[in-house]
Amino acid sequence: MLLNLRLTMESGQPPEFLWQKQGSRYFRMLDTRAELWQDGSVLRYRGCSGEYVHRLLRLEDRLEEVYEVLCRDEALARAVRRFRGLRLTLSEPWETLVAFLCSINNNIPRIKRNVQAIMSLAGGRMPAPEVLAEAELKHARLGFRERFIKRSAELVAEGALEGIERLEFQEAKRELMRLPGVGEKVAECVLLFGYGFLEAFPVDVWIARAMQEYFGVSRSRIESFSARWEPYQGYAQQYLYLLAREELKP
Repeated sequence: MLLNLRLTMESGQPPEFLWQKQGSRYFRMLDTRAELWQDGSVLRYRGCSGEYVHRLLRLEDRLEEVYEVLCRDEALARAVRRFRGLRLTLSEPWETLVAFLCSINNNIPRIKRNVQAIMSLAGGRMPAPEVLAEAELKHARLGFRERFIKRSAELVAEGALEGIERLEFQEAKRELMRLPGVGEKVAECVLLFGYGFLEAFPVDVWIARAMQEYFGVSRSRIESFSARWEPYQGYAQQYLYLLAREELKP
């Protein structure tokens, strides 16, 4: 099995915000304390089921097939060599939504603090939407994001996420963008990391910079250009994101 657990858990995907790290082990509260770690090439876990781990780490994805598509372009071939074993992850949609609402105009360390502060309300678990809608969140220091999170929680408690997984990508994206604070980037992040839509290609400042630098593609053309990596646009985005953060720092 091709897997680099550290890269996968620490690459700006939801597990970076939802899980914590102690030594070489990642942990969070599920029904009980769950732990994940990699011992050489062996993936180990406890406190959670094999089925849960398989879904979280998308272990059904055939990375070598993904790489065949990505490596048609030199920049992505370089990213694959550098970040080999990085997998996309699949977290629960509601907690993915909260994580990316926290990400608006934010940086990774603070997103993690915000998400962990919210989870502290439920003993290290993500509070249910109806709970979060009524919760006092001043301790989380969310700023303007608090009103987006609380109103979205109310709407999700009323059923706003029901059936999203059965929709076509563009329709699902439009439905998510009805929620307060959810623009195109947040919607595509939720679809990619919460629902597994691999055609999603979220665009933040790093991806916009990467697409211009490596491919000469302006922001307005990114969506159509990303179709060259079909059906693995989401993987292309994640590998380009990490490459840009290493190579294109201001």
